[in-house]
Amino acid sequence: MNTVPRRLFVNGRFLAGPVTAVNAVAAELTAALARSEGRWQVKVAVPPGLAGAASDRGLPHRVTGRGSGIGWEQRDLPALRREGVVAGFFNTVPLRGTGYVTMLHDAHVFTTPRSYGRATGAWRRLLSRRAGARGNYLLTVSEHSRNELLGIGLGAPERIGVVHCGLGEVGRVAPDPGLRDRLGLAPRGYCVALASLLPHKNIDLLLRAFAHPALAGTRLVLVGKSTREDFLAAGHRPGPNVLFAGFVSDAELAALYQTALAVCMPSFEEGFGLPALEGMACGCVAVVSDRGALPEVVGEAGLILQANAPAAWVAALAALARDPARRETLERAGRARAAAFTWDEAAARMLAHLDRWFAG
Repeated sequence: MNTVPRRLFVNGRFLAGPVTAVNAVAAELTAALARSEGRWQVKVAVPPGLAGAASDRGLPHRVTGRGSGIGWEQRDLPALRREGVVAGFFNTVPLRGTGYVTMLHDAHVFTTPRSYGRATGAWRRLLSRRAGARGNYLLTVSEHSRNELLGIGLGAPERIGVVHCGLGEVGRVAPDPGLRDRLGLAPRGYCVALASLLPHKNIDLLLRAFAHPALAGTRLVLVGKSTREDFLAAGHRPGPNVLFAGFVSDAELAALYQTALAVCMPSFEEGFGLPALEGMACGCVAVVSDRGALPEVVGEAGLILQANAPAAWVAALAALARDPARRETLERAGRARAAAFTWDEAAARMLAHLDRWFAG
């Protein structure tokens, strides 16, 4: 029996990327893989300029090539295929060669193209098609995304595996109530959602719901880069009970979740739905749409509503505010549900896929 560990090289370009949900998943999964023990020896492949970043995170790494950025990824990274398996966890893959393992988080670039610029969308579609080409292997973060990718012809059933996300920093840090207190938010008197103008996030449904008299006393706190002015310029009309909190730290977001009535995700499409998971981990009821992977992530631990029915959201949120017993039941169920999603489990699932694909 061969007991020599196989080599897995993880594309470390995410170390130079901005703080995004996709890069956060790449960082968390890579760290969990590095902690794992078994028949795979895991190293992060980096260009010279990112060796320090890998060391700072305590990640075992291998410096290769001379370049940086996309050029390094396309020119230098493929050489490591001679020594092991090359994997990437942030929707990108070298265009040259085969045998790569790539995580495509969703099929949004195909199913919701209006959420991308023309050049970005074209490049992302090219990379996705290459990642799913014959001879390559795909990972994705939900059964829903797996079915979506297969439905548009990317990958094959035997070459695509599901690796659910785990909790990020929001589910682990000590909550910082400073921002929440400065905003004057009363416990269970507000809901949290993402300040996004991307069409598939469907935040307009929440704006219409919170304009209803039944929710006049409940505030909607939107976190993220888009401002009230951005929403007004896009033709939306946020009411006086809609508050734009801007960018918040993980600790501030954890505190917001901790005393919120609900975290709301009315999306038309989600590859996973990490805010719902993080909210549940912090004791917040997840109220989500019936679209994408949201029902898969939330299960029976939250409320699942139609994505195009504002009246249903008004009724559900108003009822939740009036029924503390029901709310506490859902909060307990949410905490238990979120605890099952760990990065160590994600790493174990990924390695099981590798064992199946690269047996021998």
